[in-house]
Amino acid sequence: MLKYAKVINEQTGLCNVGLGSNIKFYKSIGMSRKNVQQSNIDGQWYLSNKCPMKTEAELLQEAKESKYFEANQKAKEYLESGNALYELTQTRHIEATDGNIGKLTAYALGYVTGLYKPTDSVYWNTKEDETIALSQEELGEILSGLGQVQANVWNIQYPQYLAQIESAKTAQEINSIEVEYSDVLMS
Repeated sequence: MLKYAKVINEQTGLCNVGLGSNIKFYKSIGMSRKNVQQSNIDGQWYLSNKCPMKTEAELLQEAKESKYFEANQKAKEYLESGNALYELTQTRHIEATDGNIGKLTAYALGYVTGLYKPTDSVYWNTKEDETIALSQEELGEILSGLGQVQANVWNIQYPQYLAQIESAKTAQEINSIEVEYSDVLMS
C-alpha cells in the first residue's frame, strides 16, 4: 500500500510511516510515497518487498491454538454461569456447576459414611430459590443428572468444536467458528 514513509534501515527495509493526512509535514521530514506493508510478526512497517510475514501455516496454527483455548474457556464459563441446568421438574432446576456438584457430593458422602441415616433428608435450594428436601435416592439421581449435563458439554459439544477447528484449512475459516454452548436441559 502506498503511504508516506522514510526507510530507516536499508538492509531490512524498516520504515517510519506517516499514518495521518498531513502530506506537507511528511514531505518536510524527508518522507516520500513508498509501497509499504505492516508486518504481522512485529507490527512494524517495511518496504513491501522486504516485509517479514508469518506463513499461512503459522497463521493457521496460531488461529487453532487460540480457538482451542476459546472453546475450553467458554465450556468452563458456561458450566459455572448457572445456565447449564439439570431439570429436576419442569419448574425446578439445579445448576450444573462444579461447586454444586461438590456440595451435593459431600451430602452423598454423609449417607455413605453414616453421618446421615437412610431415612434422613438433606436440603437444597433450586435455581428458582426454592428449598427442597432430598432423600438419599433423590440425591443420587440429581448427582447423576448433573454429571450428564457436564458430560453433554465436555463429551459432546466440546469435541464437536474441536473437530470443526481441526478440519479447518485456513485461519479465516477457524476465526469464523462461533463457540457457544447451549442451555441443554436433561432429565
